[in-house]
Amino acid sequence: MTDSYFEENNKFFGLNGILGRRGFIINTLIIEIVEALLWTTPFMYLLMLNPILLSDFSAPQSHSMPLWCTIWVGVIGIISSALYFPSIVRRVRDIIGEVDENRVYLISSILTVIIFMGYTPVGGNTNFFLKWISFFVILLLIFTKGKITGEKPKSQLIKFNWGAFLGTWIWGLFNKAPITLLMLPLSLTFGWFPFMLICGLKGNEWAYENNKKVSDMDEFHKVQEKQAAIWAVITPFLLVISFIVMVISSSIALVNYSKAHPDFIKKLDNAARQYQEVAVKSNFTKIELTDNEYKFYIEPQIWVKLPENSKKSMFRLAGNYVADKTGKMDRNSTSKKSFESINIPNRIKIYSSFNNELLGEYYLDPKKYEQAYNNIVHSKKGSVKEFYKLMNSGYKFNNHPTIP
Repeated sequence: MTDSYFEENNKFFGLNGILGRRGFIINTLIIEIVEALLWTTPFMYLLMLNPILLSDFSAPQSHSMPLWCTIWVGVIGIISSALYFPSIVRRVRDIIGEVDENRVYLISSILTVIIFMGYTPVGGNTNFFLKWISFFVILLLIFTKGKITGEKPKSQLIKFNWGAFLGTWIWGLFNKAPITLLMLPLSLTFGWFPFMLICGLKGNEWAYENNKKVSDMDEFHKVQEKQAAIWAVITPFLLVISFIVMVISSSIALVNYSKAHPDFIKKLDNAARQYQEVAVKSNFTKIELTDNEYKFYIEPQIWVKLPENSKKSMFRLAGNYVADKTGKMDRNSTSKKSFESINIPNRIKIYSSFNNELLGEYYLDPKKYEQAYNNIVHSKKGSVKEFYKLMNSGYKFNNHPTIP
């Protein structure tokens, strides 16, 4: 009983036996892929197709998820915790190193509950704290040396295969590891990187088991090291080429689709406007557009926490909103009328929603703007760096407003 009790079991499912640190890492990565398929990937696609849903998440003053998302996260938490439990039981059994089932299952149940708490969308600092506690538990199980597996001699195959990590499915074709082809569908999801890590961790085993011609272990590692060196050189070029091909093919497909469907560009423009509308209304509590001034209100406790670059981004967001609502040209336009549109940021004021205190404003002399613009576009005298320095000089921020 004792021998079988402490027999190593690296399978994803199963409560019998023990599980070493490496096996637990691989099973954790598999759970990450499951979460990517059930949660992060469909969630991001959902937001892309329905920009109006962003208003439920992007508001700075919002501290909770909408009900449908809370339920979704809760279900994913239950599934992930259930998938973790068998691996935790075997990992704890390895760490304890004693035949004590009651103790093993008690500790495993507590750790699983703590991990599940990390998925609890309670909001605020509490959610952040629970996530870190959950993450700490997983790290503890990964780095704690097992009393059983820690005493066993390491297999010569237990080395990270950089060729498999970088080459994934192409490496798999050369090394008779068809399981690496899963990288192709996973590349469309957020599960691609966890799978790359699995390929690196399991690569030697897959290549060795599927290649019957290998007889000498040293020779096997030399071959894999050569492949890793080749992939280290090839991978950057492949990434650049893949990016170029993706951009060109996407552009061609977009142009052809737009010709066949004239309303497509209009739909894209409407979607972009929706994103902008949601972003503006989520960041500002109130907006008032008058002939002489464009007033945007924000909570002062949110304003003081924003870094300077974020405050500038708020102005740009407000400027694009005004340009769209008033029908005036955006100040980034390269036409002559862009000189006139400097009046848009010049009229923008950001106020405290608490007491109407001025939090931020912008002013740049239109003549200086026009001169700097002409120096770059026409006379080639000025530099882009000087132009942006001039543009940034117009911001004035109140970093110490009255807090309610």
